Amino acid sequence: MTRYSLLVLFGICNAVVFGQSLSGNWYGSLDAMGQKLPLVLHLTDSAGIWKGTLDSPKQQANGIPMSSVSVNGKHLHFTIDKLQASYEGELNNSMVIRGKFKQGMFTADLSFNQQEGPQLETKKLQDPKEPVPYLQEDVSIHQPVGNFALSGTLTHPVHTYEPDNIPCVILITGSGPQDRNEEILGHRPFLVLADRLTLSGYGVLRMDDRGTGKSEGVFNGATSADFATDIEAAIAFVKTLPYIDTQKIILMGHSEGGMIANMVAAKHPEVYGVISLAGPGVLGSTLLIEQQVLISKAVGASKKELKQIRAFSESFYPLLTLDSIHVVERKAEVFLTKYAKSIHKKELRENGITDRAAWVKMNLDAYVNPWMIYFLNYNPMVDLKNINCHYLALNGTTDLQVPAPMNLDAIASYCNPGPGKIKEIKALDRLNHMFQPSATGSPNEYGSNEITFDNTAIQEILIFLERITQ
Repeated sequence: MTRYSLLVLFGICNAVVFGQSLSGNWYGSLDAMGQKLPLVLHLTDSAGIWKGTLDSPKQQANGIPMSSVSVNGKHLHFTIDKLQASYEGELNNSMVIRGKFKQGMFTADLSFNQQEGPQLETKKLQDPKEPVPYLQEDVSIHQPVGNFALSGTLTHPVHTYEPDNIPCVILITGSGPQDRNEEILGHRPFLVLADRLTLSGYGVLRMDDRGTGKSEGVFNGATSADFATDIEAAIAFVKTLPYIDTQKIILMGHSEGGMIANMVAAKHPEVYGVISLAGPGVLGSTLLIEQQVLISKAVGASKKELKQIRAFSESFYPLLTLDSIHVVERKAEVFLTKYAKSIHKKELRENGITDRAAWVKMNLDAYVNPWMIYFLNYNPMVDLKNINCHYLALNGTTDLQVPAPMNLDAIASYCNPGPGKIKEIKALDRLNHMFQPSATGSPNEYGSNEITFDNTAIQEILIFLERITQ
């Protein structure tokens, strides 16, 4: 899913050496498996008490606070509890801090100096260039269940002369608060998809998630079932448009969005088609365990560490049931507190965590919330069995977040829409979770990739749409 902490997001702090204050701005660049992440460190010293924040401009993350900062002569140490990140470095005579950055299993050399380097933006080759040869309009969609307005963009061909003649695709974002373009690390995959689909003659609706961008409502505390009601509101809106063929409304969702598309299509037989882009086909807890193991392996975890990750998750996740969240929290806290006693304090510090209590709180925050509990317990099988429309499922073979074999096999087994319906299940060679060309699939490569959405995948979508709408 797209709800993950980037394995390389931030970290550093500084010191006082040679009687000179290092308060101010420091600049560095973190090399994370081929992706260059420019970092800007802001440091202040008040009577020997150091504080700092960090900017990661490429990830649009600014003012990230340090949990602790320690300066001893030339030596610097900092921790960031929330991301399990830490840094140890030393200032040399050239006023360069050289050290090691750690986050989880990931370790990299990282240096800072006071010279700002060029902030080179990776080209995004597929972004559409204005002016575009189709119509774009901002729309407001009433969400009756929560009584708020969702904001979106509707694109459709200029040559709309006949009523009821344009099929419409509704795009559904992945997990986490996403804007209508599903922007991540400078890429805007839904903007690219809307452009290509509209140029091919389709209407396309994409929306800011509730509580995100210009949309009203509250994101925090909402589950996938809540987001499904937002898509139901979008379908009702599209049905009011005179130039849309309301018999040909297609839902296309990425990651969690594919799961939501299944939920809505299973409930609403009028949905004409579903396109699942790296959507899950297995129980949420099963998927998350596999995702954690694969990504940890990609960033260098040993076999012993991978075994520990799997064992922890397989013991912990069954406690996160659909009972009262207060009951779940108590069970989880007991388990985590007991488990934390087996973790050496040195290991915690090396991974950017101040103490065992901080580790317990970090995991409670991450796992004991409505979205995560719903996801861990959601089995796509039931909804997939109730889908009776045209269906396309695509995954990349290097996807580490929603691995292709286990999920496509499950979708192929459970989803059987019946006679007259087209069903296609395809694994696309060497594409990652974002449908970018990728040899490893590591999330650390998303931002540095110049391709936003591979053309092979786009062509598969267009061929499927042409087959079901002609």
